[in-house]
Amino acid sequence: MTTDGGERPAFAKRMIRSVVFVVGSLALVGCAGSGTDPPARVQVEVVLTGLESRRGVGIGAEGSLLVAEAGSGNDAVDVTLRTGKLTKYIDRNGNGNFADPGEAESWFSHLASYNAMNVYATGRDEVSGPSDVAMHRDGRVFLSVDGGFDDFALFEISPQGSMGRNLSGRSNMTGIGLAPDGLRIFVTESTLNQLVEITLDGGDRRDVTAFGVLPSGQQPVPAGLAIDPRNGDILVALFSGVAQSGDGSFVPFVPGDAKVVRVDPRTGRTTDEITGLTTAVDVAIDDRGNVFVVEMATDHAELFTGKIDLFDTDVGARHGGYLRFSGKVTLYPHDSGSPQILADDLDSPTNITIAADGALYVSTGQGTPGRPIPGPNGATTIIGEVVRITGY
Repeated sequence: MTTDGGERPAFAKRMIRSVVFVVGSLALVGCAGSGTDPPARVQVEVVLTGLESRRGVGIGAEGSLLVAEAGSGNDAVDVTLRTGKLTKYIDRNGNGNFADPGEAESWFSHLASYNAMNVYATGRDEVSGPSDVAMHRDGRVFLSVDGGFDDFALFEISPQGSMGRNLSGRSNMTGIGLAPDGLRIFVTESTLNQLVEITLDGGDRRDVTAFGVLPSGQQPVPAGLAIDPRNGDILVALFSGVAQSGDGSFVPFVPGDAKVVRVDPRTGRTTDEITGLTTAVDVAIDDRGNVFVVEMATDHAELFTGKIDLFDTDVGARHGGYLRFSGKVTLYPHDSGSPQILADDLDSPTNITIAADGALYVSTGQGTPGRPIPGPNGATTIIGEVVRITGY
C-alpha cells in the first residue's frame, strides 16, 4: 500500500522453497465473513488498461501515477528483451484517466520479468518482476524488483528519474513502505517470511520480526504492508502459502487462513488485526485508522501440468492456480463497524494505494498478459489494469 507523500506497501506471492507465489465481516480485530454490499455512491472505474502484470502504484505530489509492471514473464536472457518496467502517468487534460496520448512517460524498461510456473514449477501463472513503489516526500522513489533466485533489488531513484543505489538484494520484496520520519524503509521479504527495516542513510538492515506458520501449517508469505500514520505501527498482509491436505496432496492455500497482522516496529511484537481472510495480498490504512484489504482470490483453481506455452492463445481458458474474477477490496472501519466490500469480482488484484483525496488505486489482472481465462461472461483474456475506487 502507498499513501500519498510517503508510505508504500504492496503485493505478495510466492514462497520459493516449498512453492508459492502472490472476508471480511465483523470488526477490525476478529473474524472476517462476507461483509456488506457497497453503498450506491461507491464508484469503481478503470483509469489505466492494457498493462502487463501491473503491481505497485505510487502517487506523486502533482497527482501523477508511477506504475510498476512485472511484465510478460518472458524471463529473457537478453536484457533488451526483458519486459518489466516503471512508467509515470500524468492526467494532462484533466479528464480523470491517464490513458490519453502524451500522458505516459517511460522511466525504466527492460527490467527483470519471469513466471514462477516456469522457474519454480508451481503450476500457477504468477508473473514477477518490478513489485512495489514507495514515494518519499523529498521526491525520491523506491522500487523493489524480483528477478528470481538471487536477482533481487530495492532501487533508490532520484526525483528526476535517475537510477541510484541498490539498498537490498537478499530476498524478494513484495511490499515496501517508508517510515513516517522518512529515514527508514520497511520491506516484507516474502521468501524469508520476514519484516525488515533498512536505513536510508547508511543502508543498515535490521530484522524486525519473522512470521510463524499459519493455522493449517502454511508458510505465512508476508505480502503488502502499510504504515499506520497515527503511531508508526506496520500492518502486514500474510498471503498464506502452499498447504498439505488430508490426502497428502498440496493446495496453493487454505481459504480463510490468511490475515492482516499489526507489528510494533520497535519490538517486533505481532498481534492479529484482521483474521479469516483468503489470499490477503495487500493492505492500506488512512489517517483515521480505516483499513483497506485486498484479497486476490476467494479460492484456488486448476493448476497447469506439464510444459505449457502460456503465450499460446489456443491453449484454452484456464484459471491457472487462482480463481479468476474473485478478488475483492474490503473496508474495515476505524470505529469497528461492519466491514464493507467496496469492490468485488476483480480479476486477481494485487496492490492498493491511497491518494491524498482518499481515492484508492488498485492493480488488477495478475498473470501472463493476453492468456485466455474464464470470465464472468465466458472466456476472456488477462488484461492488466489500474482501477480507482471513490465515494466510499
